[in-house]
Amino acid sequence: MNKKRRDYKNCEILYVAQSDEEVFQTLAIEMERKNDPFFQFNKQVLLPKYGNGCVLSFCFDDVILSICRFKLTKDLIIHYNNDDDYTQLTFVVDGEKIISSTKFKNDILLESQDSYIANTNNFKGTVRISGLKPFKEIRIKLPSTFLNKHGITNELNFKKIVETDRTQPITNDLFSILINLESSRLNGISKKIFMEAKVLELLAIQMGNIDTICFNKYRTCMGSIKKVYAVERFIKENLSENYSVKNLSNEVGLNEKVLKIEFKRIFGVTMSEYAKKVKMEKSEVLLINTQLTIYEISDAIGYKNATHFSAAFKKYFGETPMQFRNKLK
Repeated sequence: MNKKRRDYKNCEILYVAQSDEEVFQTLAIEMERKNDPFFQFNKQVLLPKYGNGCVLSFCFDDVILSICRFKLTKDLIIHYNNDDDYTQLTFVVDGEKIISSTKFKNDILLESQDSYIANTNNFKGTVRISGLKPFKEIRIKLPSTFLNKHGITNELNFKKIVETDRTQPITNDLFSILINLESSRLNGISKKIFMEAKVLELLAIQMGNIDTICFNKYRTCMGSIKKVYAVERFIKENLSENYSVKNLSNEVGLNEKVLKIEFKRIFGVTMSEYAKKVKMEKSEVLLINTQLTIYEISDAIGYKNATHFSAAFKKYFGETPMQFRNKLK
């Protein structure tokens, strides 16, 4: 059974990407390259088929700093099979990005002004970037040699931040550094020193923020994509109840129309279809693993009576709950 059902219709899909460099070799064409004695630089422009915009990349001491600024014609889903051992800092200045992997209990949801740090070693999963809206991201890949050189690898807060699958907001301090990185016009050794200093400054602030920023279960300031996932979680945690779209939109503070559109875009089904799916899957688990009666199971998943539940179960699985349970004997 899939961890989560995804809507892959109207998406551009890239399979088995080993690295971001490989991804942009497919999506873009190189327009400029500079091999400075102290760093390498290249500029890639998106092919019209995929959208418009560019990716700027700087490399020094095996550190890779990428600045992505583009607008995709449709959602992009990238399947990664990555063996590189990097710690990656991700700063989504504008747009939406979803990271999924069997290594994570939940998907990592990044919206405008969100950041995330993780180790990419043996990453197997997908990254989804929303299309039809501006996307701007600054991404920094740090090799273990760089971290060891600066005595960061074994620092407690660094371990804490890398091992915790949660996002952090881009604070004003972080935003100022990102702007400086993007707008710098330095060259040669000055450029390398500047970039290295700013990368260390970003790391220092992120490590300092790990214990001071409060992360609530439902943030009133969270963006629409997080609110959609909050609705999905709310449905799964309250199977014995039946909520209207209005109830759910009020629960997370999101416009009903936006909620319906975004939920269908992300999960590929309507909220009522999704609720029915998880109710049926839960009933199947209860039939297999418990001695609850059909009436008790129907009540546990929000059906008013066992007859309605049996009819819904048969429509979904092709047999009644009793027939399903009898097969297990």
